[in-house]
Amino acid sequence: MKIPLSIALTLLNTLIFSQSSMNVSLLHHWDGEWVDTNNAGIKYNEVWGFVQDNEEYAVIGSVNGTHIFLLSDTDGFVEIDFVPGAYQGHVVHRDYHDNDGYLYAVCDQAPSTLQIIDLQYLPDSVHVVYDSDALINTAHNVFIDSSSSLMYICNPPGTGMEVYSIINPISPVLVWDHNMFDYIHDVYVRNDSAYLASGLDGLWIYDFSNPSAPVNLGSLTSYPEQGFNHSGWLSEDGKTYVMADETTGKKLKVVDVSDLSDINVLSVFGSDSYPETIPHNVMLFNNIAYVSYYNDGLQMYDISNPANPTRFGWHDTYLGSNDLAFQGAWGIYANLPSGKLLISDRNTGLYVFKYFKPEGHDEINYGVYPNPAKDFIWFYHSYQDQFNYRLRILSAEGKIVKEVTGMHDHLNIDLRNLAAGLYLYELYSEEPERKLSGKFVKEE
Repeated sequence: MKIPLSIALTLLNTLIFSQSSMNVSLLHHWDGEWVDTNNAGIKYNEVWGFVQDNEEYAVIGSVNGTHIFLLSDTDGFVEIDFVPGAYQGHVVHRDYHDNDGYLYAVCDQAPSTLQIIDLQYLPDSVHVVYDSDALINTAHNVFIDSSSSLMYICNPPGTGMEVYSIINPISPVLVWDHNMFDYIHDVYVRNDSAYLASGLDGLWIYDFSNPSAPVNLGSLTSYPEQGFNHSGWLSEDGKTYVMADETTGKKLKVVDVSDLSDINVLSVFGSDSYPETIPHNVMLFNNIAYVSYYNDGLQMYDISNPANPTRFGWHDTYLGSNDLAFQGAWGIYANLPSGKLLISDRNTGLYVFKYFKPEGHDEINYGVYPNPAKDFIWFYHSYQDQFNYRLRILSAEGKIVKEVTGMHDHLNIDLRNLAAGLYLYELYSEEPERKLSGKFVKEE
């Protein structure tokens, strides 16, 4: 009996991926036949994800521009819209970050622009509302701190980083552009604390609460397996940072950042598939490090024991020869409410995965830090959607002594008017209905 070619290819693809995958299932794959390649044979670059009107979307950059996909359990997987890049051709890297219903896009090759894309018309289409090189011509990365509406632009021409206020989301205003370092490759920012991946200069942390005069909080300039400090991500409690050195054979690092005056590497970890393997980008949520690992594809590690990370899942998107370096998985996005994972492969496009968490791994991580505390605490949760909630602080006797409201995954709470002692906290949310509780100690 002859097997139809389409079925044969599906069976072959299943067989291949079953041999190169663990605890991961492929949901969708897209490789646009019309997408060009640059003169290095590369078609795709960064990936991003976002939620708009309770629907999940994926974004992938190509040499041509920006492709936006609906990820729907009912309507399937479909490319909703395409935004042409101001520059098309030998494009190595585009980058994205969304905030309050807008997607911000930059490109690393000139002549290019900053593009701001209005998402409110989805799932029908997107509208470009800003496309200009007046502020930004080229840039390697963009990161937005939603708590202060500051947009961080890495490696624009002439300086290591620029910072813009986007209080008016379609009219950025430059607030800082000093040449702190010759080169800042990438940045992770939360509540004005910016973790700078500064290439050969290591890791530097700055406080941008006064964006015109940032203050250095700490640095890590010498560490095991040191290479080109490329990117990193901070844990929900702000105590652990995972960083990737984009250097042949160098592994990722679990870094203790609980005391920024004394930053230490707790462990190194990574793929051992071949000596020259290279990590690229990483996201960290609920003690799981999700890594786009170039030729080794998607790699996932449980770091709940930071001294001994363990790999529990992977999916190799690149089945070509390892003789060619810097192929395969480029970008990772792991912050969708559904738990779907997005990978961009430089050669073969967008992948959507579901995966299986290691046994005993909690779905929700939350708490307060520091604990014990003196003047302030941060409350955090790892729910992957934004929602309005109330947080009550109660005395040990159960009396409500303070009540605050929040929406983001981190909330700063002033304790200066509270006496020293043991306190309880309770989170309440009606839409959706949620409740969390815990305790902390207030010191003199």
